[in-house]
Amino acid sequence: MASQSWGQLLASIPVAGTNYTAFTAIKSMLTSASATEASSGFITLPPNFFQRSGVIEIEFNAGMSWASGNTMVFTINVGSVAAAVSSTLKVTTTGGTTEPLYGKVRLTCRAQGNGTIANLMAQGFLIGRGICPAGATAGANYTAGMGSASWTEATPAVGTGFDSTVANTLDFLCTMGTNSASNGFQLQEYTVKSWGNTAF
Repeated sequence: MASQSWGQLLASIPVAGTNYTAFTAIKSMLTSASATEASSGFITLPPNFFQRSGVIEIEFNAGMSWASGNTMVFTINVGSVAAAVSSTLKVTTTGGTTEPLYGKVRLTCRAQGNGTIANLMAQGFLIGRGICPAGATAGANYTAGMGSASWTEATPAVGTGFDSTVANTLDFLCTMGTNSASNGFQLQEYTVKSWGNTAF
């Protein structure tokens, strides 16, 4: 099947997700036990969906809660494989409750195939007053919307390989550095768009 030349909306959520707090283990923001209709953002991609140089963009707006000393890591799973993992993101010291956090991640397919041949290059950014740039010393909250960080501060490299010849789910997960009711994450908006992959 030919790859699509137009942008295609693959998934979106009609309502806010669950506000997850007090966890450190990696947790799906779409499919965990108390998930709401946000589970509609959890999709299954058909076999051979990923095409070399094809792009997926994940865009989200969330309510972020944090206390000084917390960290966050975001992970995009393709099937059971952590195909794209962010850097460990630091937060500011003042703290906040369900304040806006915006993020955008671009995933470009660099290879396709079976076993662990397929892989994705991930780049993106996050913006919110509680986000501390990598390498900076955490301080007080920024003015609204001014804190930012790259998805990853490491040298650009593809993520862990996966099998693109089979059907794969696409999931968005979060890990917190400290277990506290003051640390939380709630998706408000979440979309997945595709260019240059196999059309549904």
